[in-house]
Amino acid sequence: RRAHEASATMPMRTRRGAAEAEPEAEAETRHGGQVAVVSGDVDDGGEDEGENESEEGEEGEEDEEGDGESEEDVDVEGERLSDEDDEVDSSDEDGAEIVEGEEGEEAAEDDSDAEEVRKSATALSIAGPAASNGTAADAESDSEDEMPLNTIGNVPLEWYDDFDHVGYDLEGNKIMRSARQDELDALIQRFDDPDASRTIHDALHGVDVVLSKDDVALIKRLQRRKYPGANFDPYPETVPFDYPDGKIHPLSNAPPRKAPFLPSKDEAKTVMRLVMAMRSEQYQKSVANRRAQDAKERPDYQYLIWDDPSEEEVKHHKRLPAPKLALPGNAESYNPPKEYLFTPEEREAWEKMDPSDRPINFIPQAFSSMRRVPQYEPLIRERFERCLDLYLCPREAKTKLNIDPYSLIPQLPSPAELRPFPERLSNRFLGHAGRVYSISVSPSGEWLLSAAADGTVKLWEVASTRCERTFQLGGEVRSVRWCPNGDAAIAAAVVGARMVLLCPLRRPLPAAERAAALLEPGGETANSETAAGSVDAPSGGVAWTRPDLAARDEGVCWEVTHVKSASSVCWHHKGDYLASVAPEGASRAVLLHQISKRKSGSPFAKSKGRVEAVAFHPKKPWLLVATQRHVRIYDLASQELHKKLNPAVKWISSIDVHPGGDHLILGSYDKKLCWFDLDLSASPYKTLRSHSLAVRAVAYHSKLPLFASSSDDASVHVYHGRVYSDLLTNALIVPVKILKGHHISSHLGVMDIAWHPTQPWLFSAGADGTILLHTG
Repeated sequence: RRAHEASATMPMRTRRGAAEAEPEAEAETRHGGQVAVVSGDVDDGGEDEGENESEEGEEGEEDEEGDGESEEDVDVEGERLSDEDDEVDSSDEDGAEIVEGEEGEEAAEDDSDAEEVRKSATALSIAGPAASNGTAADAESDSEDEMPLNTIGNVPLEWYDDFDHVGYDLEGNKIMRSARQDELDALIQRFDDPDASRTIHDALHGVDVVLSKDDVALIKRLQRRKYPGANFDPYPETVPFDYPDGKIHPLSNAPPRKAPFLPSKDEAKTVMRLVMAMRSEQYQKSVANRRAQDAKERPDYQYLIWDDPSEEEVKHHKRLPAPKLALPGNAESYNPPKEYLFTPEEREAWEKMDPSDRPINFIPQAFSSMRRVPQYEPLIRERFERCLDLYLCPREAKTKLNIDPYSLIPQLPSPAELRPFPERLSNRFLGHAGRVYSISVSPSGEWLLSAAADGTVKLWEVASTRCERTFQLGGEVRSVRWCPNGDAAIAAAVVGARMVLLCPLRRPLPAAERAAALLEPGGETANSETAAGSVDAPSGGVAWTRPDLAARDEGVCWEVTHVKSASSVCWHHKGDYLASVAPEGASRAVLLHQISKRKSGSPFAKSKGRVEAVAFHPKKPWLLVATQRHVRIYDLASQELHKKLNPAVKWISSIDVHPGGDHLILGSYDKKLCWFDLDLSASPYKTLRSHSLAVRAVAYHSKLPLFASSSDDASVHVYHGRVYSDLLTNALIVPVKILKGHHISSHLGVMDIAWHPTQPWLFSAGADGTILLHTG
């Protein structure tokens, strides 16, 4: 009955002891020559009253009682789970132990003591095989000698959770993981095994170890917070100290000085000097250099010693094949052709040459047969020099990059997705006797003006390619431009040093009537009595001259004379102002003209270089002046330089401004086409080198995202140039078509190009005297 009560109250005492336990006590003990950490819950209150009474006695009796209890065998007959305890420790695989004895209170005390010992022993983390320190039985020693020794070292066992082994023995063989029994088999085995209370599982070696009697006694002493050794004296006797001189009193009874207890100022200054030196830049550099040097000298041990190193990791000098000798040619033949044999003059010249400058190091000779060929005299010397070159000349293996050339090409949209753009030749305009320098399309797109070297300006009807009118200007016409104001049909042409204003259309067309009214003196229609050669009041030193009556009948209204020969003319987008360029005119190289007031003037006081072309900004009061190597943008309102562009070309030929006003293209005689983003940088956004000869003209389309360039290689390149309103998105430039049809004449190709104002049509003027129309 008492045993049954003791077994029923055991789980309650176990839980109460775990809740009231002090912090874990840790100590070090040795098993088999290796250190193990012992941690256990101290619960002296969980023992029975007899043990408490024995602990109230003398310390010697407690030691004897502890030793006596350690010598008794603990008999555990069974276990069962407690229904009241739902939070049992997961490390206890067998649950709460139940003691069913029939020997009374003494058996219950022994079983309770054995339960505490087994729990403490289960918490042991044994680093090596358990040993009994020379006091275990012979059978235990034999089993421990046969037990494999795990050699994995101090590593977490969780690393081997996914493997079927727990480590390696001394011979390098795997230590297989022991099969774990289920709870029912373990419970039955614990009933049959008398040493179950003293058996713990060694996870490192995968075996079960039976604790010796000394181990159990040691664990019990540690649970009671006692010293591990029973013979240890915590209170040794005081050892007297004998002074060498026999004195037991100091020489002075003065109190200790204060200085040893205060920080030294000299040491503080020394430390501060060292700190400042360590913070200096020179010291930091020296430390970095020393670390780099140590890193180079430190061997690299980060490799697997059992793996075969790859060829790339093996550090040795690769064998480089020697360069091969050139194969013998016709001159080395025993009977070479006669043209390879030296004449007396060539032989004399060869002998006078330095050996290093001679094209060949021998004199070709002819023999009738191979048998008559003598021994080659410099053979040994040449072989020696060859070996010396191979020995002394360094060789280097160059790594060849296998790069797919198509991977370097940017991914661009297909030209089929970028239509419409001009693709085919539709019409030819024939009639000029010399090269055509310039062409211009009317704002309505119905008429085309062309200027040629034969001294004429022709008016063409675009739809029928028929020449409607021809203007004889008496000299080589270098440029012609139609006024962008569609209400008045006015055109400007450059003939030598003169700029001529024309009325291309005949009356009674409305545009011709308004143009005549605008160009007549005083705004009135001219009559036959108007004197020829009448001059308006000069403004800025430039006079507007009325031509004779015959010229006015042909449509020539006004003439403005430059100091030097003019090369080009361009209009402001409103149609009232235009600018003409005379490259050799120095400070008067650029002249600005106003049609309504018939005034002209030079905007610059001195020259900034040879002016090649000018253009008006489509939205701002800016004038773009292109010199030989730069493009300057002037603000006409504030009369100051706004920006200077550096295209990095040798000679600019032409410029054009995007209709949006934020972009600019220019062509150069060194075969380059540059695209500028005026808001981005003063350098080109893109530089295209698609032409093989000089670029003569560039032009933007006024409505569509297209631009083109013409060159002396007789080709016209058409590009898709889309500009986005988002300032963070760059312009898209895609080449879509190369148009051909002109022929090169006197090393000149396509001289000028012009877009139709509304359609994707492109006009081109060539040095062969033809004008071509390409449509989509």
